[in-house]
Amino acid sequence: MKRKGKLILLLIICTSLVLAACSGGNNEASGEEGKLTAPSKFLRIGSGPMGSGWFPITTVMSEVYMDEFGGLNASQLEGGSTANLKSINVGDIELGINYTSDFADAIAGEGSFDKPLKTVTGIASLYPVYQTIATLKKKDDINKIEDIVDKHIFLGPKDGGGPVAFWKMMDEYGIDEKTIKDAGGKISYGSYNDGASMMADGNVDVFLGGGGPAIAALQEIEMTNELKIIPIDQDKLESINEKGFGIAYDNLPAGTYKGQDEDIPTYTTVAMLSAQKDLDEEYVYNLTKVFWENMDLFEAQIPERAKYFTLETVLDGIDAETLHPGAKKYYEEQGVLN
Repeated sequence: MKRKGKLILLLIICTSLVLAACSGGNNEASGEEGKLTAPSKFLRIGSGPMGSGWFPITTVMSEVYMDEFGGLNASQLEGGSTANLKSINVGDIELGINYTSDFADAIAGEGSFDKPLKTVTGIASLYPVYQTIATLKKKDDINKIEDIVDKHIFLGPKDGGGPVAFWKMMDEYGIDEKTIKDAGGKISYGSYNDGASMMADGNVDVFLGGGGPAIAALQEIEMTNELKIIPIDQDKLESINEKGFGIAYDNLPAGTYKGQDEDIPTYTTVAMLSAQKDLDEEYVYNLTKVFWENMDLFEAQIPERAKYFTLETVLDGIDAETLHPGAKKYYEEQGVLN
């Protein structure tokens, strides 16, 4: 009996040691104590194309969210403004960056959207995007908008907000896609990096992109190819601003690109962050809070854009009624919503 009792005691001790080891191993492996919880292990964020200003933003977001939420795998997917909104609507991504003008169209079922998107909500307005129409300085025959109609024009990602705003801006000049094709011109789409490389190689004549204010892909090619930015006429800017498209105007600051000694008038849109409407309220509250409480990381890694990230402008171009309840809760706490 004594021998049997010793065996039982030994078995209990071994079992306890194994359980303790497993418990300790799990704690060490996860290292999640004190972190926020997420309802899913995965967070997919719709970004912009490589070489765009949105990609580094979503890179920082992914890092921040994985640091703050236990066991969360945050990833970014290349996309564009309208593509991200459509992806949110069908559940392919949880968060996405887009333009406020496209967000308004998505809610209303207008523009690039055949019907209203019912599952899209707003999180935050981020920063103004300078829509930039550029060519190479050596292109002596391209100096104004009217000069581009018979040229090969690169418009960025096809499902992005850039082309949508571009055609609305061109409408002020009486130019549409048919005008360009009839004149012998051509339209191409793709990533900013590809488009900038194509222009540097002489395969396209004109490049369209949105920057805050600079476009990284253009900064890369201007090291060997001096750029020329095409100005937009003031009367056309004032006209489109009055039409309620969510398109405004500003000057691309002098010095944005090499050899640019003066401000250049252009049209602007506003980048914002959107989310799935059915995401848990507490989860979105925490996503919103974590975003704003880690501004130091954004300012360190993307200072040109992060300087515009403020609670004072968080509703620029966004109707508060279209905010996700979780985001609205955070802004109410911060006194942004009264």
